[in-house]
Amino acid sequence: MTALVQDIKTLGAGVGSHTKLDYGMDEDDWCAFKGASSGHVVGWWEGKVGSVDFPATTADEIVWLAQGRIALTDSQGGRREFSAGDAYLLPAGFAGRWETLEDAKKLYVLLDKA
Repeated sequence: MTALVQDIKTLGAGVGSHTKLDYGMDEDDWCAFKGASSGHVVGWWEGKVGSVDFPATTADEIVWLAQGRIALTDSQGGRREFSAGDAYLLPAGFAGRWETLEDAKKLYVLLDKA
């Protein structure tokens, strides 16, 4: 399976099915993606300006870009940029080029396929 830029799912407020939570605080939840997972890795990444080509990923990756600006280009030349505050799901099978356009920091969760 080849994943492309158009397969990247944007995450965040207003995206997906909404639930107003009632746990004693003012909370909202938007469920944008559900999938089978046999395990996960949660981490924090920091990088300086630069770029790298990478092979097809084997896990879905949920990303929240805390600082900076990056661009992803898929194997067919589709390109998408993300800035601080953006969140997205990079689907398993995505291969291409990662560019750090401004020094960046991200929180990520890798979801292994079951």
